[in-house]
Amino acid sequence: MILIVYQFKRTLGQFTPAQWDKDEWHPLLGPWRFIQVLSLCIVFLTVELNTFFLKFCLWIPPRNPVIIYRLILWWLIAIPTIREYNTYLQDRKPVKKVGAFCWLSLAICIIELLICIKFGHGLYPKSMPLWLVMFWTSVGVVLGTFLILWSYKSLCRKRQ
Repeated sequence: MILIVYQFKRTLGQFTPAQWDKDEWHPLLGPWRFIQVLSLCIVFLTVELNTFFLKFCLWIPPRNPVIIYRLILWWLIAIPTIREYNTYLQDRKPVKKVGAFCWLSLAICIIELLICIKFGHGLYPKSMPLWLVMFWTSVGVVLGTFLILWSYKSLCRKRQ
């Protein structure tokens, strides 16, 4: 039995890379890094939300293969996108560029969002409750104030 488990692990090991890269995001390294990591989270949460809004706005049944193909396509695009964005964040060069997959992912996300906005107009007869608008406005104000104070403290430390 132990021999079979060993052979199984060895066989699966043939399909793994020789060396695993360690991804370190360090979102609390500074205010700019926090914004960069937060923007990545917002883009991918928007992609996930677009999945449900596209199904609802375009009246696509849940079992339709288009939805599965879209999710597989996003999975295949997201792998190099995350790698490129992480490389962009960890690179210490003064001039650096984001890769093509990052721009492609952002463009697809924006186009999907615009489709949801265009075809979703009128699907929600009730507007968003005022308490929810106030809540997200206050979250935005608190986050903005926090980032401004954090940037100011970081700037003061660099000057000393």
